[in-house]
Amino acid sequence: MEKIMSVDDFYYGLDKMFAQHDNEKTEKYMLDALEQAKGDVNMSLIIAISNELGGFYRAKGDVEKAKLLNDSVLAALKEIGQENSMNYAVALINAGNAHNSAREYDKALPMYKQAEALLEALGQGRDYQMAALCNNMSAAYREREDFEEAEKMARKSIIIISSIQGKRLELATSLINLGEVQTRLKKFDEAEETLKTAVAIYEVEAGGVDIHYAAAMAALGALYYYRRDFDASIEAYQKTLKLIERDFGHTPYYEMIQKNLKQVEEERPN
Repeated sequence: MEKIMSVDDFYYGLDKMFAQHDNEKTEKYMLDALEQAKGDVNMSLIIAISNELGGFYRAKGDVEKAKLLNDSVLAALKEIGQENSMNYAVALINAGNAHNSAREYDKALPMYKQAEALLEALGQGRDYQMAALCNNMSAAYREREDFEEAEKMARKSIIIISSIQGKRLELATSLINLGEVQTRLKKFDEAEETLKTAVAIYEVEAGGVDIHYAAAMAALGALYYYRRDFDASIEAYQKTLKLIERDFGHTPYYEMIQKNLKQVEEERPN
């Protein structure tokens, strides 16, 4: 691997890795980059790589790896006295995300709230990190079935992201979350419009190659299931499986969608 000199260099290489759809090579690239960043004591680069690697593991369903990685970064920042820094706010968000993925919401939400307060104190209340944080908080509230609070945080995220240029893919992620919340609130027509907007961003603006495209299709599959449109749900879940297989292979997430698909097929009237 070429020597990584900056965060921009890392992301340039990572984009090339994702374009190849080779899971093992992408993971190796990030692990090698992380070791080099640690050797150089480049904390900004460590945070950036840990963020992407943690997200990669979460997407694969390897939440224990994500938790260990993000919690270790949080501890390292404490040791060097950066508890009031932007790096620490990002590390809190990453650690919260890992615990959120592990369904440990009572651990995730306090981390999120601490990060929210720190971002406000740092003057970042209208920046992308706050938008991403609000989206993640929304997801945690949704899983705790606090749907009203989940919808509130999702809309806050979308308002912030919509004001930032160059964040269309990030907007799609927040739209997926809002659509999932709207589904649970039985606002089915609103949810379909929201999720189809996210799908259009992935298909038209990202050429169908973004790794979060599968999440949008999975959310549509769930929406159609709750609306009892079994044929549309099956079609959406089948496409979701193809996307997950393309991007990550047969992961725990793939198996979960398989189970969802089987349930819909079994419940569909003959």
